[in-house]
Amino acid sequence: MEPAQLITLILSSGLVSGVAVKLLDWVRDARAGQLQKRRAEVDRALKERDRAKDRAESAEAAEDMQARRVRIVEESLAVHRRVIIDAPCLGPDYLPIYPYRKE
Repeated sequence: MEPAQLITLILSSGLVSGVAVKLLDWVRDARAGQLQKRRAEVDRALKERDRAKDRAESAEAAEDMQARRVRIVEESLAVHRRVIIDAPCLGPDYLPIYPYRKE
């Protein structure tokens, strides 16, 4: 037998035995119900991840909405201050102190 044939025989027998072992493991796990348990565990992990993502998205949406409200109020305040300054009966002396945003 040539060395190339010997190497091919050894590698192919190792490959076949590896596939057979994995196949037997899969059948044994299927009979014991391990596949369903693993699938249930993966499903629970995915549901938990989705819940965490939803909580994070809702928190971000609330922050965005609050920032939008603050921006609208600040823009309105700026417009009203300009109107008070330009009014003939009022002037800058009648303006209240401009509130600054707390960071």
